[in-house]
Amino acid sequence: MEKPLTELGEGKTGIITKLSGGSGSGQGVHGRGGGGVKQLENLGIRVGKSIKIVSIQPFGPIVVEIDDHRIGIGRGRAAKIYVELENP
Repeated sequence: MEKPLTELGEGKTGIITKLSGGSGSGQGVHGRGGGGVKQLENLGIRVGKSIKIVSIQPFGPIVVEIDDHRIGIGRGRAAKIYVELENP
């Protein structure tokens, strides 16, 4: 079942299925939404990759691990990353 990254709990892992467009207007690279998609891809967050929730800060970012790198992502941006649970 596909769900936004913000709905996964700490320690959960999923496969990225979709990156929703950001605040950019029109179609971004390869017709995949606005400029927010390109920024996510520049961080290594791409469709088909495995992503793990390391921690969810109460008033801060969601820390994820992808390709052995940890990245802090704001909740608004994290809500635009859709995943399928790896081990439901």
